[in-house]
Amino acid sequence: MGTLGLDNERGLFLGIDFGTTNSVVSIYNFAGGEAQTIPIDGSNIFPTAIQFESDPEDENKLSRIFGVQAKEAAIIYPLSTVLSIKRYLGSDQKLTVIIDDKEFQFTPEQIAGEILGYLKQKADEYAQEELGISGEFSGCVITVPANSTDKQKKMTKDAAVLAGFDPENIYLRLEPAASAISYAVNEESNKKVLVYDFGGGTFDACVLEIKAEEAGEPTISITSTYGDNNLGGNDVDKIIMDIVYEEFKKLTGEEIDLFDEDADDGVSKRQKKVALVRLQQAATQAKERLSQTKSTKVTLAPLIQEPRIVNINMEITREQFLTHKRVNPLGDSQEAYEKFRDKSVSDLVDETLTCVSHCLEAGGLTEKDIDEIFLVGGSSSILYVGEKITERFGKEPFKSRISPALSISQGAAYYCNMIMMPTVRGPVVQERTIHPLGLEIAGRRFMEIVSAGQDIPKDGLTIDASEPLMTNFDNVTSMAIVVYENTMPAPAGKDKHINVNREGMKRLAGTSLRGIPQGPRGQEKVKVIFHIGQDNMLRVTARSLSTDGVVTELAVDELYQ
Repeated sequence: MGTLGLDNERGLFLGIDFGTTNSVVSIYNFAGGEAQTIPIDGSNIFPTAIQFESDPEDENKLSRIFGVQAKEAAIIYPLSTVLSIKRYLGSDQKLTVIIDDKEFQFTPEQIAGEILGYLKQKADEYAQEELGISGEFSGCVITVPANSTDKQKKMTKDAAVLAGFDPENIYLRLEPAASAISYAVNEESNKKVLVYDFGGGTFDACVLEIKAEEAGEPTISITSTYGDNNLGGNDVDKIIMDIVYEEFKKLTGEEIDLFDEDADDGVSKRQKKVALVRLQQAATQAKERLSQTKSTKVTLAPLIQEPRIVNINMEITREQFLTHKRVNPLGDSQEAYEKFRDKSVSDLVDETLTCVSHCLEAGGLTEKDIDEIFLVGGSSSILYVGEKITERFGKEPFKSRISPALSISQGAAYYCNMIMMPTVRGPVVQERTIHPLGLEIAGRRFMEIVSAGQDIPKDGLTIDASEPLMTNFDNVTSMAIVVYENTMPAPAGKDKHINVNREGMKRLAGTSLRGIPQGPRGQEKVKVIFHIGQDNMLRVTARSLSTDGVVTELAVDELYQ
């Protein structure tokens, strides 16, 4: 591959699929003219896991273990290990790790930043030692779910900054669009493609229109998207955990509750934590085997040793895997449990197909309009998924030479190529807005300013509110500017008068425009402008229209303070 010597070089960029369960990193190989996945610690698939432990040289410092070792350490040190951090991005929940009876708290972006920083370090070492590339990765393209909220994207970008990437060279791109690039790079005909992305923590359906150019690379535009940020392979794992936990309850006469740390049942808190981590890992392994075989053994011998030894040794058939209805909370919140209560794996797959239906409806399409189906994400390898897709669309999913687990990262690497070499053409993706964005107005109503599916030009999308805001009372000197995102929009033409308290409405930011000249109610008017950059981040400006006009701005870096 050699040392990079590019006329328009902006630094070296790393393509990152930062997943809930696993992560993958890739670069663009200029010598071979294709994307190349970089092995981290000897494997293309890197568990998104971190374990903290005391620094032997300084008790006030912590050392870190990442990836496979951290995932395995979770069995022994569950209180100091963090898994599935991606599911926390977008929330304000602090994560607590306990080491030697000391508590340490981290924000989700701090944990994500630690893991991304390790990926960067290992990618730097590999590029320098194995590929002979000088320098390090100063920029990155990180993929995010198509249904991501603005806050999730913001926290992902913050994590990349903490990892050591240049803030000006961090790009966010949609996972299905990135995977489609790896599919479309050799495409020579016009097609509509459905990307079915069943990852560890999220599900996304996305329809892409690929237009093959006579000269140059194809153009990809996003026709429609729909997804569920709380439906993924982890929820499939929970159903297998439920099967095993039912067996555990039979063996113990339901006298032991592994999920109640304070129960007086003779089992220590630590042993319960260890047992649950082992149970979760056994469920994940069983899911992977049942995706290809008709049955599998689950052996946990012993699962617990006090107050007596309890061994799990059972067979799970594929029929059980698909039809078992979940009955246990398994430590989930009440809201999460109610969502998956009495649901089977086949029910979850059906829910993904409901998302597909919404995606087609949003694009004004039917199954007959889809030329190809592209499966992405580890859980899409479940045979039942392929069977249901074939039944629904009358055609089998596309058989890619790229593993579904690697396609997103390699698509991100093609993005990197276009950034590093702007004069060299590659597959072009027309970025579009995902969710409607707007303001809260009188009556706690939502005024939509940016609709879903709008093209984002290279220099960004700027939209003025169709109507100015007006003062509601006499002689006021300030006005609240509150920004909302509608993550569950109704079909076009319906539900125009949305209340900001409705399900799916996410408050992104709030500020005040101060210094408004006093006057009668309605006299003072305020113009609001939304700007979305190619990094998919939002900036909002509010400006008084009077001669004494004042301005306030909600920059993306301030949206969630």
